[in-house]
Amino acid sequence: MSEEEVHDTSSEASEVFTNQPNAFVRGVRSIFGYRKTSLTLFVILTIVVTAGLSFYDNSLELTIELPTSQLEKEILESSWLDLQNIARYPHTYGSRANDQVHDYLEEIIQDMEYDNDGEKIMFESGKGVVSYYESNNLLVRVNGSDGTLPALLLSAHYDSVPSSFGVTDDGMGVASLLGVLRFVAHNQPRRTIIFNFNNNEEFGLFGAHAFVKHPWFKQVGYFLNLEGTGAGGKAVLFRGTDYGIVKNFGGVRYPYATSIFQQGFNNHVIHSETDYKVYKEAGLRGLDLAFYKPRDKYHTGEDNIRNVSPKSLWHMMSNAIDFVQMGVVDDSEEPAVYTTFLGYFFATPISALARVNLVLLVLFPVVSTPLLFVIVKYKKWKLRVTNFLGVPLAMGLAVAVGQVGNPMLVSSHPMMVVATTTSIVVLVYYVVLNGVDWVNTSSDQKLVTMIEVSFVYWVVLVYVTWSGGDHTGLIGWTFTRVRGGDEPLLSGEEERYGTEDERDTEKPLVEHNYDWSLQYLLIVPVSSLVVYNSGWLVLEGVNKTVQESLASEHLIYWIVVVFSQFLVLPVVPFITKFNRYIVLGLSVVVVVGVLMSMAVHPFNQGSPMKLRFIERVGQNDMVEVYGRQGFVEDVLSDLPSVKQTQAKLECEALPDGLEVCKYKSGLTPGNLTVEVTTEPRAESYGLISGAITIAAPENRMCTVHFPPDRVKAVVVGKFGNNFKAIPDGFSREKGNYIYKDRNGISQLELYKLDWNKDYHVGFEWLPDIDDEGGMRVEVECFWGDMVPAYQEVAKRSRNSELEDKPMSIRHQAQL
Repeated sequence: MSEEEVHDTSSEASEVFTNQPNAFVRGVRSIFGYRKTSLTLFVILTIVVTAGLSFYDNSLELTIELPTSQLEKEILESSWLDLQNIARYPHTYGSRANDQVHDYLEEIIQDMEYDNDGEKIMFESGKGVVSYYESNNLLVRVNGSDGTLPALLLSAHYDSVPSSFGVTDDGMGVASLLGVLRFVAHNQPRRTIIFNFNNNEEFGLFGAHAFVKHPWFKQVGYFLNLEGTGAGGKAVLFRGTDYGIVKNFGGVRYPYATSIFQQGFNNHVIHSETDYKVYKEAGLRGLDLAFYKPRDKYHTGEDNIRNVSPKSLWHMMSNAIDFVQMGVVDDSEEPAVYTTFLGYFFATPISALARVNLVLLVLFPVVSTPLLFVIVKYKKWKLRVTNFLGVPLAMGLAVAVGQVGNPMLVSSHPMMVVATTTSIVVLVYYVVLNGVDWVNTSSDQKLVTMIEVSFVYWVVLVYVTWSGGDHTGLIGWTFTRVRGGDEPLLSGEEERYGTEDERDTEKPLVEHNYDWSLQYLLIVPVSSLVVYNSGWLVLEGVNKTVQESLASEHLIYWIVVVFSQFLVLPVVPFITKFNRYIVLGLSVVVVVGVLMSMAVHPFNQGSPMKLRFIERVGQNDMVEVYGRQGFVEDVLSDLPSVKQTQAKLECEALPDGLEVCKYKSGLTPGNLTVEVTTEPRAESYGLISGAITIAAPENRMCTVHFPPDRVKAVVVGKFGNNFKAIPDGFSREKGNYIYKDRNGISQLELYKLDWNKDYHVGFEWLPDIDDEGGMRVEVECFWGDMVPAYQEVAKRSRNSELEDKPMSIRHQAQL
């Protein structure tokens, strides 16, 4: 080789060496080049960051700090002791323990301005149902420094359901009210605060109804209702009447909120109600603050002091303390959309969200259509129908196959169900879109998929906007973030990509293959975080309701499927680039999930099955237990009293996937009786009037059942027969409580305070041709304690919890 050739070769080698990028550039190209390894790294980081941020945001231990000031420390210690005393025993309205809680609270507030509310009310509580209620609410008033401001009502109920110790529902609310009361005793508030420690919320929101009739109600303009539908954790802002009052919640120290639960109430997805409903219907503006999980302990014996912590109590109490110090409330009474993230509170009027939605609805076709036209024309794509079949086909298949076989498993293993369903959805998209990509090699399938996914979002946005304010929730907020990436998604720049991992030593072909990372960062992380955090919050709040009915089961699995779909949608445009390790990992998750769904029992000690219990005493002493079909009989057949007496279990299927199993129990109380005495009938102007006296010792709750549509008026107390002069609706005459309804009264509910006082009930009815003017009525009286058969089912049944435990005695009378 000549010297000149050697020199040329050395020059070329030197030039090649000097053109080699440095280590930093090579690292950037390696990370951000559109390769399977790079995408895998991005996906793993997205999963870790999303799950980590969501866990932190929803964690009580990581986000709530116990008080540091001496006053607040003392308040928390005193309120925690109050909670322990309140929740010592189940204290339903029909129990002696309820009186003990009342007396305990009265002793605490006796040095303040308070009223032992003895209001007696009578009202229509349902279609054809009239309720008579004797109140013993405890009301406290702390006058503010500015008497011109409307008063703020703080409300919580001190009764529990018969089967629960009532720690979260609603002992924490009552203890929080006591904490706020101690705080304002040392720090006079600007506005007057009225505290309503109300009773008998569980059987019909009666304490709230009674307060609406109290003279102090006229002072109130706003309210904060404290509730519990779970057992500990963080207290979430359930509902708010309007934007003007909701935005004040941003001033509390530990805001935690989502309007998704409010949407659930508005759409009747959440069936239970709180005192919030009564106050709102009475014209007040306010908030519903409540614990929301885990729901399987709600209304059971597991709602006890062992399953809560002082931090949970402090979260609710501290937010209530901060809220009572709010200033002037905005006049805006427009519905609000709100959420929190990492301790930051965001709220907006529903009209503002609607305007954003409308802008997005217009912007998508205006921007997308011209860009798509330009891309097709200048890149000379040959689009076929198959280009646009991938996403809808995969979505349909994913919905069809993406359900775990064990319908109850979501109650105890929601994470496993979501992981399995989501993995199935990802694999379906992976297979279908790779097939489409293999058929169509002349176009950028990733860009086509982005357009299709954006169109799916747009269709959903059209639906929620068209449905109206009550159905918008936070979905529009998700779109405001996703749509921010529309222009890069529809960019007209040509994209050619590097090779598979097996040939990663090859350099990327052009510089434009890095804009995928910008597209990914604009689309996936924020959308994934919003969907995951919101979806998981909802699922944790409602997954236990799968036990309540077949309709609830279908709803929960619809939520899981939608959750999984929207969790996967942001990453769908990149899904064909997943490497074999991700696909293998997802396949393992699916196999394990399916096997567990077949092998794992859906109920255990940590996540028990909920049953409803009632014992009927009369001619046939029967215990009735209600639950989902296929589960109740196994529980009851293992009870000692059933096995020893060889009692026959009679199980009957009920509508909506439920069943009731009955058996004759020897465990009945022997000292409870109901006696009904009829009084003479009197006929006038075509109607007949009569009366009965009900003697039910140690009792507070009875119900009188009438034949449908025949009874036109009822009266509680001694009365005459002059019903004709009584006006329709409620009236009070000579100490008697009267309700008249020409459409008919089928049921009269009676709630009294005196344990041994007889009920005196009169009524007027329309005679029937076949019974010669007579009428048969049925009286049913309830006891919330003294139910021995309940104790056996509650303590000796495995993997189950009882939600109610009333006992009733029925008696029929002929007039």
